[in-house]
Amino acid sequence: MRKVGEFQEEKKALRFWNYLKERGMDSSLEKDDGEIWLIWVDDEEKVEQAATAYGEFAENPDDPKFLSSKPLKKPEREEEERVDSAPKAGGFEERRLREQWRRSERRLGPMTLSLIITTTCVFFVSLLTKQNPLDFKELPNPPAGFMISGDGSWDQVLSGQVWRLVTPIFVHFGLLHIVFNLLWLGYLGTQIESRKGSKFMISFVVLLAVVSNLAQFLASGPNFGGMSGVVYGLFGYVWIKSRLDPGDGFYVEQGNAIIMFGFFVLCCMGWMDQKQADGSTIGIANWAHAGGLVVGLAWGYGSALRWNRGKG
Repeated sequence: MRKVGEFQEEKKALRFWNYLKERGMDSSLEKDDGEIWLIWVDDEEKVEQAATAYGEFAENPDDPKFLSSKPLKKPEREEEERVDSAPKAGGFEERRLREQWRRSERRLGPMTLSLIITTTCVFFVSLLTKQNPLDFKELPNPPAGFMISGDGSWDQVLSGQVWRLVTPIFVHFGLLHIVFNLLWLGYLGTQIESRKGSKFMISFVVLLAVVSNLAQFLASGPNFGGMSGVVYGLFGYVWIKSRLDPGDGFYVEQGNAIIMFGFFVLCCMGWMDQKQADGSTIGIANWAHAGGLVVGLAWGYGSALRWNRGKG
C-alpha cells in the first residue's frame, strides 16, 4: 500500500478517487490531521499506473477522461469505530488506512509464521538430541543436514545439497538467541509481508540467507547458525525505506533502530562473545550480520530510489 497523491481541494480528491475506483484500482481516500486529502493505492502492481494517472490529473484535472458520468461518491466511514466499510462492486474497498495497518501488523503473515514455526521446531529437535535436553549450558546439537558442511568444504553443496546455503538460519544455540531473532522476525517480517506480499517476503529471506550464510562461512567456516543475518537484512530494508520512502508505510521506532545498530557495533567489538567453562569462546556471526544488513540497506535504497525517480 502506497500514497500516490494528495489534494487540497476535496472535490478534486473525490474526482480522482472515483476515477481510480471506476478502473478497478483498490484505493482509499482520507483526510489527514490538517486540510489535505490523501490517496492511497492498495495493490503494489497498480501503484505505477495510479501514480501516472495522478501526474496527468495534476497537469489537467479537467481532462474529459477524469470526468465521471456518475455522481461523485464519498467514502463511507463510521466516525466512532473507524471500521472498514463493506466491499463495493468491482472489488473496491473503502477503508481507513491507519486502522487497516494496525490490524494487519497484529497478524503474522503466512511466510513469517512458517519461518517462526520451522525455526522453533528445529530448535526443540536440537535440544532433544543432547544428552541432557534441560541443560541449557550445553549447546544444542543441530541436525547436521542443516549446516553448510561439517568439515568446511564445499563438497556437499556442490553435490547438489544446495539447501545447505539457506538452512543454517534455522539453527540456534540458546534460548535468548532464538527468542531475540524470532521477535525481530515477527516485527519486521509482518511489516514486509503485509505491504509487499508473501512471495516477496520468502524470496527476500532466501536471498538474505544465502548472502549472510556465505559471508560467515567464508570468514569463519561452517560452525555457525541463526536467523540474525536475515533479521539484520529485514531491518536494513525496513529502516532505509522508512527514511527515504515513507509513503510505502514502513517504520522503525528510533529506540529499536538504536538497539539494532548498537547491538551490531557491540558484537563487532567482541563484547557479546560468550566465555565457556572450558575456556573456549562462542563468537557472534558478525559477517552474517554485516552481509544481511548490507543487502537489506541496498535493496531498500534501490527500491526507494526507483520510486522517487518515478515521481519526478
